[in-house]
Amino acid sequence: MSLASDLIDVCYKQVGPDMLISGFLQPIPDLTPIIPSEDETFAIDPTVTPYESSIIFFYKTWDPYGAFSNFSPHPIQMPDHNGNYVTWLSVEHYYQANKFVGVNDPVARNCIERIKSAKSPEEAARMGRSIQRGQPALVGSDWDSVKIDVMYRALKCKFSISPHLNSLLLSTAWSVLVEASPHDLFWGGGREGEGLNYLGRLLMQLRSEFLGESSTSSESTCLAL
Repeated sequence: MSLASDLIDVCYKQVGPDMLISGFLQPIPDLTPIIPSEDETFAIDPTVTPYESSIIFFYKTWDPYGAFSNFSPHPIQMPDHNGNYVTWLSVEHYYQANKFVGVNDPVARNCIERIKSAKSPEEAARMGRSIQRGQPALVGSDWDSVKIDVMYRALKCKFSISPHLNSLLLSTAWSVLVEASPHDLFWGGGREGEGLNYLGRLLMQLRSEFLGESSTSSESTCLAL
């Protein structure tokens, strides 16, 4: 008798007569990721108070707060290097493609178009990650220093153009947002709270800006769909 595991981001590879199936296990729901300290949380979003805050986890797109996921099917329009607005099927499409923006190589430009044309956010993510691992020279040299800003701009567009999404984000005021990804230790909370949860932090920052709590505001870089 074998144990069936529910995997995500599944990949298939033919190895001789056998089929190798790989993927990530689902997060363990009972584990609570460590949230930022009170001072750090307040610096991100002043609406969160140490005595009233709760934690809202999001991960799967079909969950109550699944729209916070980069994989949610909400198109955005972002300007290209010529200032022309281009439609992307999801934040994940835009984020993965930006790994190869600015690289003077026709292969990198082809990667952008392939990711942009991906049929789903999951496919876009697999393509972007696979190319990044297999052909790191195609990734922009400044990617690590700009990826947070790339994500911020995409999220700002996503939650600005949709009244429904904007209302959903604002409805979480006074709560700490955590992406319950078990394997992404940068954007998510990690399996045991070791993740940096940058996606949750950016969403809280945007929420604060939308609520008028931020001392500075950023100019919108998107068009209404």
